[in-house]
Amino acid sequence: MRYEGKVPKIVHQTKAKIIMTTSNSQQQATVSRYAQSSEVTVYTGGPAIVREKRVLQLSKGKSNVSLDGLPEQYVPSSLTISSVSGPGDLKLGAFSYRPANLSLDRILELLVGQEITLHAATADGAAQTVTGTLKFVLGNQAVLQVGDKVEVLPLNERISFAPEVLSRVSTMATLQLEPTASEGGEFNFGIMYASEGLSWAPRFEAFYDAKNEKLSRLACWVDLTNNSGASLTTSKFQLIAGYNSGYHGARPKSHRGGVRMAAMAADAGGGAALEAASFSVDQADVETVGEQKLYTLPEQLALDSGETKTTALAFAENVPVTAEYVLSAGYYQARREGQQEYKLPVNVRLKLKNDKDSGLGGALPAGMVNVFEPDSQGSLQRTDSSQVMQPVAGGESFVLQLNNPSRDIKALRTLVAIAEDPQEPQAPVAQPAPAALEATAEAQATAKKPAPPKPRFRTESRELTIYNYKDREVQVVVDEQVPHNAEFTKPIGKQAKKFKQPANGMSSFVVSVPAGGEAKVAYEIKYRIN
Repeated sequence: MRYEGKVPKIVHQTKAKIIMTTSNSQQQATVSRYAQSSEVTVYTGGPAIVREKRVLQLSKGKSNVSLDGLPEQYVPSSLTISSVSGPGDLKLGAFSYRPANLSLDRILELLVGQEITLHAATADGAAQTVTGTLKFVLGNQAVLQVGDKVEVLPLNERISFAPEVLSRVSTMATLQLEPTASEGGEFNFGIMYASEGLSWAPRFEAFYDAKNEKLSRLACWVDLTNNSGASLTTSKFQLIAGYNSGYHGARPKSHRGGVRMAAMAADAGGGAALEAASFSVDQADVETVGEQKLYTLPEQLALDSGETKTTALAFAENVPVTAEYVLSAGYYQARREGQQEYKLPVNVRLKLKNDKDSGLGGALPAGMVNVFEPDSQGSLQRTDSSQVMQPVAGGESFVLQLNNPSRDIKALRTLVAIAEDPQEPQAPVAQPAPAALEATAEAQATAKKPAPPKPRFRTESRELTIYNYKDREVQVVVDEQVPHNAEFTKPIGKQAKKFKQPANGMSSFVVSVPAGGEAKVAYEIKYRIN
């Protein structure tokens, strides 16, 4: 079955929108299919805020207006009419949100009480039309009042009806308005609402050139996803790394003069894959809004429903880094004869600074980092991962802690010797007889308190061995766990540099390990255990 209707008159049409009006109703029905322009602020959590400009051709008096194209994931009660301008005064009137409702059942429901024409064919194939008022729809049967008679006819061919019904159904979610204009003409409507289903996720990639101590590339990409249930026409996108817990109110006032991250164009030329990107990237503008960072993407984007687009937020080349090997704090294990000794991993962290001298300088969001390194042929291999643990301000130093430890640097902690002072024996305490309890309690109240126990100490002889299987000398930062009340009875020797005295049970020092060799650090501590 299919239906027919009179074609509405198109009174205004552009590439971005089509506005239609029908003339067979008491009030003008105006439809805006798309926004003329839009801005979207997307958060890493919570609904996005959508700001649209709609242009409507209104006649004098009251109109029925449908603004189509709103998302299915629209947040109820989040709608705000932010501005209206036009040739005359406009009284807004009531407005409401309608989800997408175009279906045959909905059209038939709206046609009840309306005049329709059913097109059918007789048994001999001749055309037959019946016009009447639709009273009921029973399954696939129409109860039609024709004059003073009621007929039940099958709904298996065509239906003709006035087009006003179509203004009440849509394939898209719709905002319904009932404005009254003092003069006819073109009116600009600004609307703002919240929508779930729009999200962005930052992710970094780092091309690590260990030999030259630099990141040949540090890029932050943004995956922008639209699961709102509606396609977004070409829009300006702004991003905030935070959770949006409120949906109402006007757009926050921002500080002007944000910092723009400079695009870093690679030099042309051949060489290994790590040498040159052979392209340039326009990056996001960064500004401060309250206590948050707002990223404005350089180009407007169109985003279909269900689509994810990737664009650059930050892009820099030849970022200097300092690699640091770190042995995390851990316990010393006693050596046992015949037991295999397992060497401890030594981790790697890259220290860098987010400033202009490093080719960066704009605020960076937190996110996962994929680390790539070149092999002997210059081909990039994904060797590790890391994470920017928290947002990084411009000018701030930060660290990329690589998840995989070094395969060439290892350590061994050995408890060489341990000794504890013996525990003093305690004399048994006699239990008084019941008759003497009262006298015993009185005597305890007047008796002197017992002397505190004699201090007992533990002495540990520790030995740390660091193995270096590389063909160059390395420096290893050792984080050491030391009891807060420990005394170094045999101090750490010259092999430990930059020694920091224990604070809150932690200490640290640096050990130089020769190429293809090992370095030992031995010391003895004594601390109270009672």
